[in-house]
Amino acid sequence: MNHKIILFLFLSLLLPAPLLAFTYYVSNAGNDANTGTSPMQAWRTTARVSAARFQPGDRVLLAGGQVFKGGIWLRGNSQGTANQPITFRSYGAGRATIQSDTSFGFYAHNTAGVEVRQLNFVGSGRVSNRNSGVIFYLDSTNAHLQHLRFDSLDVSGYRGTGLSIGSWNGTSGYTDVRITNSQLHANGEAGLSAYAFYPLLGHHNWYVANCLAYDNAGRADITNTHTGNGIVLSGIDGVLVEQCMAYHNGWLNANPAGGPVGIWGWDCNALVIQHCESYNNQSGTTKDGGGFDLDGGCTNSVLQYNYSHDNQGPGYLLAQFPGAPAMHDLIVRYNISQNDARGHNQGAIELYSSGSNGGIVRADIYNNSVLLNRPADGSSPKAVYAISSGLSEVTLRNNIFQTGAGLSVLATATTTGLRLEGNCYWTPNAALSIDWNGTTYSNLAAWRAATSQESLAGATRATGICADPLLTSNTTNPLTQRNTPTGYNPSRASAIIRAGLNLSTEFSINPGQYDFFGNPTPAAGTNGNIGASEAQPRALNTNTPKTGNIPAHFQIYPTVVRDEIRVVAEQHFSQATSFRLLDMMGRECQAWSRSGSEVPTGSLTLPITGLASGRYVLQMQSEGYYQRQSLVVAE
Repeated sequence: MNHKIILFLFLSLLLPAPLLAFTYYVSNAGNDANTGTSPMQAWRTTARVSAARFQPGDRVLLAGGQVFKGGIWLRGNSQGTANQPITFRSYGAGRATIQSDTSFGFYAHNTAGVEVRQLNFVGSGRVSNRNSGVIFYLDSTNAHLQHLRFDSLDVSGYRGTGLSIGSWNGTSGYTDVRITNSQLHANGEAGLSAYAFYPLLGHHNWYVANCLAYDNAGRADITNTHTGNGIVLSGIDGVLVEQCMAYHNGWLNANPAGGPVGIWGWDCNALVIQHCESYNNQSGTTKDGGGFDLDGGCTNSVLQYNYSHDNQGPGYLLAQFPGAPAMHDLIVRYNISQNDARGHNQGAIELYSSGSNGGIVRADIYNNSVLLNRPADGSSPKAVYAISSGLSEVTLRNNIFQTGAGLSVLATATTTGLRLEGNCYWTPNAALSIDWNGTTYSNLAAWRAATSQESLAGATRATGICADPLLTSNTTNPLTQRNTPTGYNPSRASAIIRAGLNLSTEFSINPGQYDFFGNPTPAAGTNGNIGASEAQPRALNTNTPKTGNIPAHFQIYPTVVRDEIRVVAEQHFSQATSFRLLDMMGRECQAWSRSGSEVPTGSLTLPITGLASGRYVLQMQSEGYYQRQSLVVAE
């Protein structure tokens, strides 16, 4: 028995001892000669932090509310892991600020297993600064580094990019990267930028959410590439971008061949951009300056549930630049564009292909709503603009294309590779304008007869309608709650209700689970709506007199609430009633179900907890009755 114990002790001595993790503190009241391992023994400067070598699990905490001069350089000999990351963050009240003057705010070379949280990085300004804000750069050979976290950062005042993550050595790259709850603004080249060794996809499994990218101006001194992007991602296999906002970027871009975009990706596979807003972005030249973009080399990628408005360039762009890798299998669905293409005669939805590697192949663009008036500068935007050939199996179905008088609902420079079926075209108080590769048509029937567009079954079945979509006029901008000139849900008399083609049954297209507002998409064998809203308004009482308004069976009182929603039922329901509370992006925040006995003729209380203040929609459904009513949650 003693021999076994001795052998066990001997073997345990041969095993490497686990490294101890330490917490280091940095404070203006500290001293760099201290150990750093307690608030009373805090270091004083970021130079002392940069001189240290950190082990997995170590934490570097900077005093909240204090300003530290000079950036942090994390060298490659400091490596964390996913289970024991090296963490940099604030402690105490507020955030610490790294004020880096003309240099970087945080630079990490060939290292990962790192988390940077709750910090401000401030450069001297995009004109005087000479670097980017937070930089992670990898150039080791065949290195696949894992685990990066960037959360609750505010990065501003850098000539380059606010947050730059890149690799440049073959297939080397970063895996498992999350960028959340951050503001990237007032920088020169971009808010957020990611890249890999072109055209390889060195990065894998990224997530970007709840980030703001704004006031990133562009650089007038760079003329060979685009500058002034909000969020631009490339070289990634598998990335989800959601609940982000990009606005007022790009006005100093000086590249005549192409410009910036609010939120976009190129040379990515499985890129999904959803539930985002992009607006008031510009270019500085005659190209781009748009809202969203799937660009050269994107494959198996999706734009869905986004809101684009008032951009100089396209709301939604598909572009295959010269020499780009293959671009195929793209989806653009259930998005809204209002008054995009404000400059230089661009399209709200725009398609451009150089033809490289087959051009744009297999792109399904469906159930989007495009509303377009003439810009103040007198230019002539188009609802849809295919500015080149090089398209193959590109389809546009079940979309609303509404333009002001004299503006084209459709303009193309090609007659091949493009099919339009089941769309709604409308120009109030004027004839349509359809420019089909140089030939102009003023009505849907003439265009259909000449081209077989908007038809199926060998041109024997007409599709598409020319009708006022009668969108409601009492809604607000779905993401920012600003007043807008028109709404996005169809009124009861709208011709677009149940007028869409059933994509699943007729074309084997999976439309996803819900529309822009969170309404369910049509089941197989049933027709949904045209446009971004699948709302099905209906009369709630078939005995309503011919004169007078249709009565509501539920009322919310009051409509400004705090801790609970009080619903008044105007009649008794024998079946269960479902209630869904949606935010203005259509996301479900809370849900309830009440049996018939729990829905009396009188008051019903629905408790709400933990909701941010703002505008919401309560959706109520029972026994075939469907009703939505807006409300405001107050602080």
